[in-house]
Amino acid sequence: MSNAIVMTYNIFYHKLTGKADWSTPTGNSIRKNLTEPWEWDADPFGVNQRGHPYQGSYYFSAGRVNGFGFYESGIFSVFGSSTWEIFFENQTPAINDLITTSIGSLSTGEILYRLYLEACAAGIPAPIAFFLNPMAGFHRLVTGWKPPEVGRNICLFQVYAGAGYARTVSLLPAESRELFSFRGPYAGTGLKLIYGDPFRQESKTPFEHFELGMNLGMDIGDYMVIQFITDGYLFSFSPVCTEKDAISTGLSLHWDIASNGEFGQGDTTIDQYSNALDWTIKHRHLFSVDAVFQSKLHAGVTLMGIPRYYSPETDSHKSSYGAGLNSKLFFILDHKKLGRLETNVFGYLLWCYPGIRGLSQGTVYWLFADVAYSYPISKRLFAGVNNSLIMERGTFSGFPNTRKYNNEAKMFIGWNL
Repeated sequence: MSNAIVMTYNIFYHKLTGKADWSTPTGNSIRKNLTEPWEWDADPFGVNQRGHPYQGSYYFSAGRVNGFGFYESGIFSVFGSSTWEIFFENQTPAINDLITTSIGSLSTGEILYRLYLEACAAGIPAPIAFFLNPMAGFHRLVTGWKPPEVGRNICLFQVYAGAGYARTVSLLPAESRELFSFRGPYAGTGLKLIYGDPFRQESKTPFEHFELGMNLGMDIGDYMVIQFITDGYLFSFSPVCTEKDAISTGLSLHWDIASNGEFGQGDTTIDQYSNALDWTIKHRHLFSVDAVFQSKLHAGVTLMGIPRYYSPETDSHKSSYGAGLNSKLFFILDHKKLGRLETNVFGYLLWCYPGIRGLSQGTVYWLFADVAYSYPISKRLFAGVNNSLIMERGTFSGFPNTRKYNNEAKMFIGWNL
């Protein structure tokens, strides 16, 4: 059903605009897709890394609302993506689309499914909850399905908005050549959400605890920011649980995406993507009733990542695919009266799959660092400042090495919902 709806939209879009030629499958294209080898496509970063995991969440949610579990619903994503590639496009099926849609849907699908149940438990009207998870909303409308009662599980929900100054640069060091740069003001918004207790968590049910951070921003036409940072326990246990200290640890699944820099629907200056399987440790220490320290560590293997390299032939960046290592650190020192200091450091090291998209060999390293301070104005209202740094270094065999840099400083105001 999901594929049919999307295909119908694509066909009408093609007839009205003459674009999206790939959206008109024929008998010959289906026969070709069933008999010829699949390839790695070169669609824009925004399509492959932001669009496909969200499309996969529709397949995943179809499984969840019909009573299937987390892992069983992942099979729906594999089947849905496979049938889309074969029957609903006239292009050669893409291996990377199948992988990205299937793996990415596990995180995006389960998060959106649980948030839909949370919205229903909070009494949010069905038409509004529909936009949070259209597949669940459609299933509820057609079948009269009643969402299971899971209670209220959101521990933290913050939204914020602010403005600041950004600087981004992309260059080829060997040629001392600058490919793109931006310096100027921008405005943005975002949210932080914690579902389930991060520190007292013992569960064999995936995503009974997850965290989501989102950051969106842009200026007038030159600069944009799209970031999602997620982690969810697949299973967890609590080795320490005292009045002052609480620790949870376990295996976690991650879907991280960052696009910062040049404004574009498909690509920006720095594009980073990681589907990862990590071991996670989360620790909370109470100094007093008013003061608390939190630390969160994730480290593990990136199953699918996306490096981008510069191609002199087309004078543009191309996407490749690879695997590697990653680590994410979060530190928070929170005082009810003095405010909240947060420091985050993320590192990703990726090796390109050989022979994919023109690359014989390539290595990319990303470093993300954030420092933020916020002061409580009232019980729900807070204001603060933030500085974010991103550095990327790419070394590619047969292509120019690249260096990219992005820095943002902003002031913001936020609300605890």
